[in-house]
Amino acid sequence: MHNFYIISLYFHSWNRWIILIFGLLTLWYAWSGSKENAAFPGKAKPINLIFISSLHLQLLVGLLLYFVLSPITALALKDFGAAMKDASIRYWAMEHSLMNIIAIALAQTGSILARKKATPRQSHRTVFIWSLIAFLIILLMIPMGIMGPERPWFKF
Repeated sequence: MHNFYIISLYFHSWNRWIILIFGLLTLWYAWSGSKENAAFPGKAKPINLIFISSLHLQLLVGLLLYFVLSPITALALKDFGAAMKDASIRYWAMEHSLMNIIAIALAQTGSILARKKATPRQSHRTVFIWSLIAFLIILLMIPMGIMGPERPWFKF
């Protein structure tokens, strides 16, 4: 089980880079698409699809880590009250997971709402706004020392 935990943790760590890269690309295509009034979804479709899909994959691996594999969250779930008093455990047990779930929901909502807009400009703008909010939350909640504990940027 320990090896599966390590593999899952490494995958979770490396997938964040896919999320960050395709999140930035999604924002770029949405911004430029709204300025140029480009067809929607046009070139942005595969980029946004990879962004949303990698978010969903990250959620699944994160839930596996949270409920099955992680010794940190296992400790927190045994005594949640005590875990909330420890900033590091609280970050992993509550803040990181909850805020990233919210970010994933926001990105997905923006993608869905964009399909229902009347003009391509409105669609691109909708993707941009919702994805930007989601992206900022994700940036804050990635364990790089901004809001929570610092972890290595690259796991080898």
